[in-house]
Amino acid sequence: MSQSISWNRSLFKVSPFLVAFAALVIGAICSLVFAESASAHGYITGPASRAALCNQGINKNCGAIVYEPQSLEAPGSYPAGGPADGQIAGAGAAFPELNAQTADRWSKVNINSGSNTFTWKLTAAHATREWKYYITKTGWNPNAALKRSDFELFCSFNDGGKKPNPSTSHTCDVPARSGYNVILAVWEIADTPNAFYNVIDVNVNGGGTGTPTDNQAPTVPAGVTASGVTANSVTLNWSASSDNVGVTGYDVYQGSTLVGTSTTTSFTVTGLTADTSYTFTVKAKDAAGNTSAASSAVTAKTTAGGGGTTAPAWSASSVYTAGNRVTYNGVVYEAKWWTQGETPGKADVWKTV
Repeated sequence: MSQSISWNRSLFKVSPFLVAFAALVIGAICSLVFAESASAHGYITGPASRAALCNQGINKNCGAIVYEPQSLEAPGSYPAGGPADGQIAGAGAAFPELNAQTADRWSKVNINSGSNTFTWKLTAAHATREWKYYITKTGWNPNAALKRSDFELFCSFNDGGKKPNPSTSHTCDVPARSGYNVILAVWEIADTPNAFYNVIDVNVNGGGTGTPTDNQAPTVPAGVTASGVTANSVTLNWSASSDNVGVTGYDVYQGSTLVGTSTTTSFTVTGLTADTSYTFTVKAKDAAGNTSAASSAVTAKTTAGGGGTTAPAWSASSVYTAGNRVTYNGVVYEAKWWTQGETPGKADVWKTV
């Protein structure tokens, strides 16, 4: 009898450990199941979706989607279900910035009508019911919030519950369109009631390069100043502009007249009249032809001149010492030290006066 009681007590002491172990196992299983579900996201990388271009920094002011372009999840069974009209691009209200819609709000990807391949990047495989691709109808309004009636289905694939590859592609024939359109891609999940939504802003018949159209102008040049004023020239300097792709140069204007272009942040305007006031502005430009607004204007007055006397023309064979002045391409330069054969405007030995 005493042995039986002792054995039962030992069993009672072990039982809490068994219970704790079982709880850990169950918790681990639940975590794995939840992790698989939570990580089962994806987005279109080619042609790059609106969210993908946000992630790449090409689309600006996108909100939190820049960190998780794969997370555009909402109820499925589109178009009967899914996000409300006006919230299709953002898959609901979680990423409201994506729901903004105007003709020039988003960078566009160039494609051609006809055969195009759409590639998804999936962060985890998930049983899939169907893939569907829609495009805006002819005559849609690009300056109004996207709604179901804007789209028509042009391509679909039924996966029958299979798990897709991490990189999944579909080739579809894009209907004849011209200019700006929006393609809506929907990934319908088989083992949850949800789907993932991606919109692609496309410029149809834009060359089919699959690269985004750059429609963002550089920032306005700042801090324009005038220096080195002579009777017939003025040197302008300014702070560098920035651009989403890259600044390629600056256009310098005298009033409304383009007087020159520079690839640096300095430019000397020549051929001016003595004792005359001039107003200058600068605009930045990029490789796509986008041009910034004009800088703040700067005004400079040329000097009165030297009573008809001018510095002699520069000669490559002559020797010049500090203080010697020469004229080259209509600009007066002064030597800072001994020099011979060094071209004014290109060598540090010369300064404008």
